[in-house]
Amino acid sequence: MTVLRTTSASRIRTALLVGFVAVFGLWVISGVELLRSVRDLESRMNRLHDSFLRGEQTLSTVRTNVLLGSIYLRDGLVDTGAVTRQFYRDELRQIRTETDETLPGYLPEVELPIERQEWTALQRALTEYWNTVDLLFDPNAPRTFVEGSGVLRRKVVPARENVLQIVDRIAALQRLSRHRQQEEASLLDEEVRGRFAVVSGVTILIAAGVAGFAFVRIGGVERELHQRRLTEAENRRDLERLSARLVDAQEDERRHLARELHDEVGQALTAIKMEIGVAMRVQSDPRARASLEEARAIAERTLQGVRDLSQFLHPSMLDDFGLPETLSAYVRSFSKRAGIRAEFSHAGLEDRLPGDVEVCVYRIIQEALTNVARHSGADHCTVDVVWRDDLLRLTITDNGRGIGGAHPHDMQRRGLGLIAMRERAQSLGGRFVIADRAEGGTRVVVMLPVPAAAAADAHQLLAG
Repeated sequence: MTVLRTTSASRIRTALLVGFVAVFGLWVISGVELLRSVRDLESRMNRLHDSFLRGEQTLSTVRTNVLLGSIYLRDGLVDTGAVTRQFYRDELRQIRTETDETLPGYLPEVELPIERQEWTALQRALTEYWNTVDLLFDPNAPRTFVEGSGVLRRKVVPARENVLQIVDRIAALQRLSRHRQQEEASLLDEEVRGRFAVVSGVTILIAAGVAGFAFVRIGGVERELHQRRLTEAENRRDLERLSARLVDAQEDERRHLARELHDEVGQALTAIKMEIGVAMRVQSDPRARASLEEARAIAERTLQGVRDLSQFLHPSMLDDFGLPETLSAYVRSFSKRAGIRAEFSHAGLEDRLPGDVEVCVYRIIQEALTNVARHSGADHCTVDVVWRDDLLRLTITDNGRGIGGAHPHDMQRRGLGLIAMRERAQSLGGRFVIADRAEGGTRVVVMLPVPAAAAADAHQLLAG
């Protein structure tokens, strides 16, 4: 049974561990996937944003340079000086160089085929535009403003307008591409959120399953533990009831044996002693009288031993005179027999106590004083019994070695006596405490609930 319970508990722990590891792993995976997707989305959005800005900047540079080239060309036609024309020609070449260097750096970032076609067309249009502009600075070009203006209207302006139109189309395509890319980013963001929601939902379901499994198993374990506690409590109560019945049966048996010894054996020994006395009075032979005297002494010792044994088994004084007189006589006898100075005091015992309480107190004192004589090494002990406020308090102290200084062998022998005293006290709903005294020695304290009404019933029973 223990092996099966251990195997079941091990399986439960393994299942719970696997479940929690799975939940934790799913949370980690979903978190890592979410972070990766968010980083990819942010990186892509940043790239798209940077590309759009570079495209706008490139188009702005082209548009600005084309318009600035038109201004330089017009100013160069107005001013016919050779030095001035050369200045404007150099400026035009500089802005052409800047434009030609700007376009190749952006073209690899163009993704849409139609946009790439427009950028290619823009390169051709720019080449045509700049070639047209160079014709006006050719040595064979027209020298007059009127002739130059005619060439400007026929060739340069159309080429410029063509470039600007292409730039406008590319700008529109860029805006359209940016809008499409933003929509794709939104869809990607929704997809990421959807995946995270699915993973989170699966994780929550698994966590709920693990929690439900744990709740069911823990509930089962708690019910099993509760049932086991109930069973153990019932077994403990059964043992206590059995112990109380055994104690009662033991006391009844002791009382019966004590009565048999006192009534049968004691009376027989007394009769033998009397007959020996009669025989001694009529016998004149000294040897016979000596034998009879020895026989009478043996009968006297045997009779005293029977009385002592009867008193030990169940003191008749306890039934006849009550607890204080019995304890007083027993403590005096113990002091004389053990050679230990013993003192007895009591308070509140004017009325008789219930019989089971008197027997319990007497037996506990008997066992405690036996332990003092055998194991404590004390030369003084006290016994104090106080009955007050429905509580009887018994205190036994000695000035011996105490529990902590006792030999292990003594403690082993003393253990059964302590168990017996504790069970006697608990059978009546009381408490038993034994501890070392601060000033040395041992203190035994027993507290028994003894209501006054129970004592009154016991007194009426004895009186009746």
